Amino acid sequence: MSASPITIVIPVFNRAHTLPRLLRSIDAQTLAPAAVVLVDNASTDTSMQVMGVWARGRRDVTILSQPRPGAPAARNLGLAAVRTEWTMFFDSDDEMTPTHIAGLTAAISANPDAGIVGKDIIIRRDGHDSLKRFDISRPMFMHIFRTSLSTQRYVARTELFRAAGGWDESLPGWDDLELGVRLLLLSPVMTKAPGEPGAIVHFQSESITGESFSARPGAWEKSLDAMREDLLRAGRHEAIDWVDAKAMILAASYRREGSRGLARRLHDRVMARTPHRWRMRLIYLHNLIFRRLTWLLAGAIFPGRKY
Repeated sequence: MSASPITIVIPVFNRAHTLPRLLRSIDAQTLAPAAVVLVDNASTDTSMQVMGVWARGRRDVTILSQPRPGAPAARNLGLAAVRTEWTMFFDSDDEMTPTHIAGLTAAISANPDAGIVGKDIIIRRDGHDSLKRFDISRPMFMHIFRTSLSTQRYVARTELFRAAGGWDESLPGWDDLELGVRLLLLSPVMTKAPGEPGAIVHFQSESITGESFSARPGAWEKSLDAMREDLLRAGRHEAIDWVDAKAMILAASYRREGSRGLARRLHDRVMARTPHRWRMRLIYLHNLIFRRLTWLLAGAIFPGRKY
């Protein structure tokens, strides 16, 4: 197999305890990436030392420092340093399965028109694994509800990331959800790499989402508002219904977590702006009662476009 055209960009903030696992998984790849860019985001633990030891003697590894807080700022600095045709963003909490880079590289070679190539991943929480599929049948819909373009799941052409404007550094959460919307608005050709899942995502209580949504009220709404603005500017009005339905699912999550005030404010905000009040109310009640599979209901009552 030919050399990989992929650079991996990894933001790091106080992950000395998880970073070795990721770096070992990069060393274990059956096909090495073209380059790795590690971006320290003002860590106060020994993350910088861990990176320095691993990078010693490697010409394909760059270590940068981004003092501005937030993974989006670190990722943007890393993106500016990429010199390859393809870029992968990966989180320092997680790990790659051994054929991740090889599988993506083979799919890139087999699909020269592709702009985004993705793979299935495994979510690991409390010792239990669940498979999360990379579904491109309805790209915008699946991304809004299933976060198809979460950072570990895909590679994209470097120029596509740049054309989309990079990461929004003002967003405190769900920044990958918002970036994915802007990427998809550029209508890239998407393909799925076959084979085993490409990454194992380890749930961390100290991750951005954490144990509950209500622990960081307003963070998620800010991203949803940005997505609505992206879609409004593009004239994708049917996808705005999907974002509002996503907001209703968030409101139901607030309510289940005991934050009735947060739930009511977000619920009422969506109801005040939507022309589909009874359908949005149904989305809210379904998720409040059943907790899962509400995205299937949303797909049935807000079919929208297939792309």
